[in-house]
Amino acid sequence: MLRQISKKTGVFHILMLGALVNTMAQSGKTYSLQECIEQALATNITVQQQNLMKQSTQADYLQSRMAALPNLNASLSNSWQTGFAINPESNAAQNNQSFRTNSVGANSSIVLFNGFQTSNTIRLQQSNLKATGQDLETTKNNIMLNISNAYLNVLLNIELKNAAMARVEASKAQVERQKKMYELGSVNKSRYLQLKAQLAAEELNLTNAQNSVTQAYLELWLLMNIQPNAENAIAPMKDLTALTDKMGAEALKPEQIFEEFTQKSPEIKAASYRIRSSELQRFVAMGGRSPRLSLSAGLNSFYTTQSLQPIGSPVLTNRTLGYWDNNGTLIPVFTAFPSYSGYETTPFKTQFDRNLGTNLSLNLSVPVFNGWSVNTNIQKARINHENAKLNDKQTRQTVFRNISQAHTSMLAARKRFESNEANYAANKEAFELAEKQFELGALNMADYLNTKNSFIRAEAEFTQARYELIFRRKVLDFYIGNPLY
Repeated sequence: MLRQISKKTGVFHILMLGALVNTMAQSGKTYSLQECIEQALATNITVQQQNLMKQSTQADYLQSRMAALPNLNASLSNSWQTGFAINPESNAAQNNQSFRTNSVGANSSIVLFNGFQTSNTIRLQQSNLKATGQDLETTKNNIMLNISNAYLNVLLNIELKNAAMARVEASKAQVERQKKMYELGSVNKSRYLQLKAQLAAEELNLTNAQNSVTQAYLELWLLMNIQPNAENAIAPMKDLTALTDKMGAEALKPEQIFEEFTQKSPEIKAASYRIRSSELQRFVAMGGRSPRLSLSAGLNSFYTTQSLQPIGSPVLTNRTLGYWDNNGTLIPVFTAFPSYSGYETTPFKTQFDRNLGTNLSLNLSVPVFNGWSVNTNIQKARINHENAKLNDKQTRQTVFRNISQAHTSMLAARKRFESNEANYAANKEAFELAEKQFELGALNMADYLNTKNSFIRAEAEFTQARYELIFRRKVLDFYIGNPLY
């Protein structure tokens, strides 16, 4: 009996532990604005592509620096040949031969002067690397602003949902009170049904507000590239009132903000670096007109089975040679020739040492005519340089336009906020008074519902105006260098 109880207790503990683990696995995380931005930057595909582009440009920059060093190449060959051949040692023609040849060598060269193309290419790739780095920062800034907007949109919809929920709860209590009064005969049925209909409308608004929160969260999670999870949430921002005060970047003129932003704007820096790159590209192209001076050196040797050496000691035998004199008479000459018992292939080391050779050369190449390619490259480089300057001008105009629009939007959002704040305060006071009068029976149903619906609209518009002002403030603060979180 005790064993059965113990077994049941153990199973119960296992089930409880499993449920606890499952609950922990499904428990969500609360993200602050900083964490949302960091998550998006870590997983965003565009940022990853820009990182790869930067790595590629870094490789190009390293390659340009390595190109200034001497090259070094080694070679090794092993070949078989049959039939006619030229003996590489005696330079004699031979027929019906079958032999093997090995060659080994090492060669190196370095460009001493090429119209400064090498040094200008290094500076060109360095400028390209800096431009690519600024492109990456531009992408990050855009993502940060998008995340901030999505984050504030979630907070806005949560606040609208909470307000709708509070109205529903208040209306439920009011409907319940009117129901009791109707049952007691204090009010007519029409009054009770109208309030009940108002409650149904507010419950519908609450449902819509809850759906808006879900949609706003979905957009944020997608921007962060994380799996949507109903358990996840965001942390409320602290001190929202400070973001709606009257002291802010809107006090500055757009020209002042632009002047400061140009010192750190990644878009403008990238455009400036590309102007420099196009200028250096033109210098590289012009270097094609310059003579090229290079130094090369090599070390080579070979081994062949055609190289033979005698075996044993020589045996001298006389052979008769001769020559013809001026009278046409053959004059015999006796010469001793050595003869051997046989021949063998000369050893590899002996041939390698004997055939070892070095070379050192100084080469000068003067371009005279190369199908007009040099002039074409120079012309295209000049066109690219002019285009880069136009792109820089366009970028500056775009940045100034964005700052001006942000400044104008900030001022407009400020005015809307102040107007909606006053409208909300007036409607709130009117609704509180109407609610008291309605409870005392001094206000008819139509006027009460009109006052309440006006208050609901004013509250929603005020909340939207407040969060729009916060976002516009953050955008403008971003341009003057203030952090988003």
